[in-house]
Amino acid sequence: MKFFNSAVAILGLVLTFSASAHISLKQSTPTQEAMLMQSPEQLSLTFGGEVRLAKVIIKDEKNKSINFDFKPSSTPSTDFNWSLPSLAHGTYTVKWTVLGGDGHKMSDSFSFMVHQSESSNMMQEQSNAHSKHNH
Repeated sequence: MKFFNSAVAILGLVLTFSASAHISLKQSTPTQEAMLMQSPEQLSLTFGGEVRLAKVIIKDEKNKSINFDFKPSSTPSTDFNWSLPSLAHGTYTVKWTVLGGDGHKMSDSFSFMVHQSESSNMMQEQSNAHSKHNH
């Protein structure tokens, strides 16, 4: 009987640890594989439980990091938001690393794409034509 109680206690600890170790990203803005017609104004990450955000990196398709004023969080939370600079047409990858309440480190990534809309193309062409006439 003593062995049974010990086994149940150990199993309970293992299940508790694995449950807390698998907090995942529940929602993001932009979303995974989003195809946007304009640059997103914000990056938002929502997790399934409270985490401390250790690192968030956004890289473009040339592997260049995008500066968006990320600072690691010392206070656990489920929701994180940042304003983004204007992103050029292209594919971007967001890589994140969090620490769960038990100190377990988790990392993942997702990508999204910014398309240049027709009106943006026309405005860019007009701007380029105008700047050529001024020189």
